[in-house]
Amino acid sequence: MAPEKHTITLDILICTIDEGIEKVPAVLMPPMGGVRYVVSMQYTAAEKKELVPQVLKEREDVEVVFLEGKGLSRNRNHALEHAKGEVVVIADDDNRYEERFIRNIVETYEEHPEADVICFAAECYEGKPMKTYPKDEMTFKEAFQQGYYPTSMEMTMRREVKTRFDERFGLGSKRLCAGEEDVFLKDALDKGYQVLFVPKVIVRSRFETTGSHFIGNSKLQRSKGAAFKYLFGTPEAVWRTVKEAGWWLVHRGANPFPILLNMLKGMVEI
Repeated sequence: MAPEKHTITLDILICTIDEGIEKVPAVLMPPMGGVRYVVSMQYTAAEKKELVPQVLKEREDVEVVFLEGKGLSRNRNHALEHAKGEVVVIADDDNRYEERFIRNIVETYEEHPEADVICFAAECYEGKPMKTYPKDEMTFKEAFQQGYYPTSMEMTMRREVKTRFDERFGLGSKRLCAGEEDVFLKDALDKGYQVLFVPKVIVRSRFETTGSHFIGNSKLQRSKGAAFKYLFGTPEAVWRTVKEAGWWLVHRGANPFPILLNMLKGMVEI
């Protein structure tokens, strides 16, 4: 008799803070072999830990870990340190998963043993694509050149990957509230990891784009400027910043000068 084929194990890493823990039960699928959940709950006051729903305590496939304070990148790194599965899936407390999504992840990693990090596609709750994705499998660099930008819930990686999220970036950080995904993937590539994009859907979530509130959010503007500098170096970052401010003038009628100034300020901060 041929030996039974090994199935890759997955950890879905759900990050949340304070009352967000009450939304986590809706993220869980019925128990599924080879799939477990690490729920990393940040709390701003000790009593918030009492909000953990009973179902999270009872499920054998759920591990709840706690982290005091704020900072989504800190929380993601905390969850990564508690992962045990062969592949980890980056998740938030408003994501939804299905068995077919898990199959997409497992089968892709089986098909690509060379891949260390794989970015996939996401849908909104209604089943429509979250954004425009390349139609074919390709390296992340190729996808990026085609206009693809990563969102955390699309990201998966082998647990052995040692890259961590830069805690200067991301929600809850002191100065820079976005850009952590781009920075993470650049760091992974710089360390020699193989990063792919595969246009298979692995998650559904609430539809929201940072661009929807970019104009009035100086912190988001600073974050984009800082990410540009991190990714491309100062000369190209300055050029991209000018183009970005001009885009908002032409397409949204926004005053480009505050946007330009804030993005340049962000470049100084890293």
